[in-house]
Amino acid sequence: MLASPFWLSSNTHTDPVSGARARKAFLSVLHRRATSSLLLHGGLIVTQNAQRQIVTGDVLVENGRITAVGSNRGSAEKIIDCTGAAIVPGFVNLHHHIANTLLRGAADDVPLEEMLLKAARIDAKLTRRDVQIGALLGCLEMIRSGTTSFHDLFYWEDEVARAAREAGMRGFLSWVTLDEAFTTQHGNPLKNAEAFVTKQKGDSLVTPSIGVQGVYAASEETYHAAREIANRHGVRLHTHLAETRAEVEGNRKKTGLRPVEWLEKIGFLNSDVTAAHCVWVTLNEVRILARHGVSVAHCPVSNMKLASGGVAPVPEMMNEGVVVGLGTDSPISNNGMDVFAEMKVASLLHKATRWDARVMPAQSVLDLATIDAARALHVEKEIGSVEIGKRADLAVVSLRGAHTTPFYPENLISHLVYACRGSDVQATIVDGQVLMAGGVVQTVDEAEVVARAQETARELFGE
Repeated sequence: MLASPFWLSSNTHTDPVSGARARKAFLSVLHRRATSSLLLHGGLIVTQNAQRQIVTGDVLVENGRITAVGSNRGSAEKIIDCTGAAIVPGFVNLHHHIANTLLRGAADDVPLEEMLLKAARIDAKLTRRDVQIGALLGCLEMIRSGTTSFHDLFYWEDEVARAAREAGMRGFLSWVTLDEAFTTQHGNPLKNAEAFVTKQKGDSLVTPSIGVQGVYAASEETYHAAREIANRHGVRLHTHLAETRAEVEGNRKKTGLRPVEWLEKIGFLNSDVTAAHCVWVTLNEVRILARHGVSVAHCPVSNMKLASGGVAPVPEMMNEGVVVGLGTDSPISNNGMDVFAEMKVASLLHKATRWDARVMPAQSVLDLATIDAARALHVEKEIGSVEIGKRADLAVVSLRGAHTTPFYPENLISHLVYACRGSDVQATIVDGQVLMAGGVVQTVDEAEVVARAQETARELFGE
């Protein structure tokens, strides 16, 4: 069944030309489904395979999967000329709150606690329609900058799922749970989360999971219940963890333990957990995370903007065997979703604070945005690299700009991390379907989504 167009809310609101828009969306989906083969021709292929090979040539895609890399004798229904461009795995944004695009700029230059209060006041006003429009706007921004998958943590994730399907993106979506005393959700968060998982399981683009807000808003009972639901349905868990010093000290006063230690004690930690931030963790806690197979979403721009005060010990995590990926976090605490910017900041932040130019080299940071982020979600056999048999989640990055000249294979990885920008992305593909080509988004009406989002924001802020 096709997802409802974004301009239809759960309250069946329509505008005068919604029928025409619905037909346009329907035809767009039919067109996307009709293309069974695609050839990316003549690019520098950043495979991100085990050998981290860079290959010159073609990538052939058939029925959503990569069937040739490098040399190719096959033909395709659609060809994208990649001369002067890099063909890379689509980025995986490992921690996000996509609907908060509508809150972009609403709480700048304030610490986390004050930002959360401002966000909660606006969250309380959000309708399902608002969440869907905000999510569509975020999908557009990510498609334009080469992100093909995102790991979200929010409520009304069914509306985020609707937006992801319409835009054609791959969504790993976690319905957030927390104690009812702290929530703005309608109904019980745990029941809402379980209903979401039950409904969405088995979707080709949407993978549902259970979220937990964090130790400052979720009791032991809530963590236990979230774990039980995840176990019963065989889905993953996604939580904020050790983001600020205040969170750590608050949990120590309440439980006598630091957050990571406490979550280990109550039996929450396991290899199905992705923990966002992990800024204020000790080496002992890093080893606890490694022992339980917990993956970490590193969000350097958000942490810096909110002045979390510490720097997540990512080199130590990697040395201890913790799988780490990159996340942009919410548009309210980052303002953008450009993973190119996130990669550059991640590398420079660790170099600067360690006084070591060799720490977090470009290749390691590119890994965090691609294959390691896929490993964090246990989907590295499907996405995260350009290899035969994998899903065709890809981006084509132009190297013809003044800021990327000269380019050649030897400096390509460094260029992707230190020189390229989201605006250099010329094509984005998910499951073999072209979401953007020639800089033009093909799955949704970009101008319409932007106009709707602006109108919705005016209503939310009363302007």
